Amino acid sequence: MRHNAEDEPREISHQPVLVRELAGYIENSPLQGKGILVDGTLGEGGHSEHFLASFPDIRIVAFERDADILEVGRARLERFKDRIDFINDNFKSMGRHLDQYRGEIAYMLFDFGISSFHYEKSGRGFAHSRDEKLDMRLDSSISHDAGYIVNNYPEKELAYIIYRYGEERRSRRIAALICRERKNAPIRTTGELASLVLRAIPRQYHVKNIHPATRVFQALRIAVNDELGAIDQALILLPELLAPGGRAMAISFHSLEDRIVKDRFRRLSRGCSCESEVKYCQCNHEPFIKILTKKPVIAAMDEVEANPRARSAKLRVGQKL
Repeated sequence: MRHNAEDEPREISHQPVLVRELAGYIENSPLQGKGILVDGTLGEGGHSEHFLASFPDIRIVAFERDADILEVGRARLERFKDRIDFINDNFKSMGRHLDQYRGEIAYMLFDFGISSFHYEKSGRGFAHSRDEKLDMRLDSSISHDAGYIVNNYPEKELAYIIYRYGEERRSRRIAALICRERKNAPIRTTGELASLVLRAIPRQYHVKNIHPATRVFQALRIAVNDELGAIDQALILLPELLAPGGRAMAISFHSLEDRIVKDRFRRLSRGCSCESEVKYCQCNHEPFIKILTKKPVIAAMDEVEANPRARSAKLRVGQKL
């Protein structure tokens, strides 16, 4: 049964990362902290709250695919309700919601990390430390949850998912054990899956302070929600949605996300808007954006000490020409 955000007090557990750095890119932009800001990943509303409080001339259109967490963000931002619109949809579909703002958006923000809400309060099996049903869906429209993948996918395909999206070198060993065990009984909970991964990876390969199942859980979550595909589908819309001088800001938390952002920004800066890598690009090669971050911006030490999650955050920024 899905967690209902209305059933509990709206306690905020997620701290937004790189807020100072993002505010700097907004304030010092050609549009000077004014106009429409699209928050592609509202979550619990931390980034939007800061921007609405800091920039009185900004109006926000916020996307969140998870209906439960959207209500948490909506409650947090109640005092700004006249300056923010909420849309319950995946950011990859933002193009069809933003026709009235096409070519006029001043800022676009993407925070690709999973909220603490999902790990701690959703009850949907995102965390290996909690014994919950294997679900991991960010919205109810997704037909196959993590349990379906674990119990039904062929061994080779399961190994590929674990290797591709979790960058787990022992993916074949893990997939083989999962497939042997599911013949006896379905693997239904996060605790059962985590214990199998522990058995599959020899102790000498365990990394201190990191559970061996961490990469496997990441891989399943990405596969269930098509997270990487959604990132590229959203970024390809930047040239048509941003106003001249508008800025796109993308925060990634692992190498797979950052690689997609880096590649898409690079291609847009060279004038290529092809949907995927093609042998013969037909674009006119007039640059769409200027990359403002030669290297990704990372959190300062004081932020990392206050919020360890910020340690892995990487920010890339591009400006519409």
